[in-house]
Amino acid sequence: MRKPIIAVTALFDDEKNSIWMLPAYLDAITEAGGIPVILPLIDNNEDIKNLVSIYDGFLLTGGQDINPKIYNEEKAKQCGYINHKRDTMEEILLSEILKVDKPILAICRGFQLLNSHLGGKLYQDISIEKNNGKGSIHRQEKPYNKLIHKVKIKEDSLLFEIIKENEIMVNTLHHQAVKKLSPIVEEAAISEDGLIEGIYLKNKRFVLGVQWHPELLYKDFENQFSIFKAFIDSCK
Repeated sequence: MRKPIIAVTALFDDEKNSIWMLPAYLDAITEAGGIPVILPLIDNNEDIKNLVSIYDGFLLTGGQDINPKIYNEEKAKQCGYINHKRDTMEEILLSEILKVDKPILAICRGFQLLNSHLGGKLYQDISIEKNNGKGSIHRQEKPYNKLIHKVKIKEDSLLFEIIKENEIMVNTLHHQAVKKLSPIVEEAAISEDGLIEGIYLKNKRFVLGVQWHPELLYKDFENQFSIFKAFIDSCK
């Protein structure tokens, strides 16, 4: 049987002016039954459209902060570094994928981009904008495969359909978060301090976003591996 070929958005090292990749994303796809391919960082609409036609599914990875202009805000001083090349390419990519209804798994930055691209907004920094400078439970230290906080999963969601649990523990590596949910997406999971940590699109083949990093957990926790397995199965 032909394995699904999965396009993975590249990470970018600004100091070296180079694309790169964390092996965990690729390993998770491979172990779930797919073949990962890292995408180039380009901004030509027709070229990106052609890329979308080639691959069976798309993994939107973590990385730099989302440009607040995407959700109609100015960049605040607490916002981290943004990469205009990634923002430009991935917005075009996301639009084209949704047009042809191919599967998407969006992780961390990818999750935030999905919400922002579809009309939602972000906290540019959780500790300052949500917690009044009191810090956040969402920036853990190594090891990153350690479980830090709970998320509750909505029973009627795609995520519950996959994991079949009402509550799970996750890792957490972000300082930005969903502030306003896109009117198009559905809430799938919420953290113990009230942040939206999972979203999905109804009436699509498979579009799921999670704020945490299941690629760093899947080897130790079956419920996290099931996310990748469901994604790859939807690409067949």
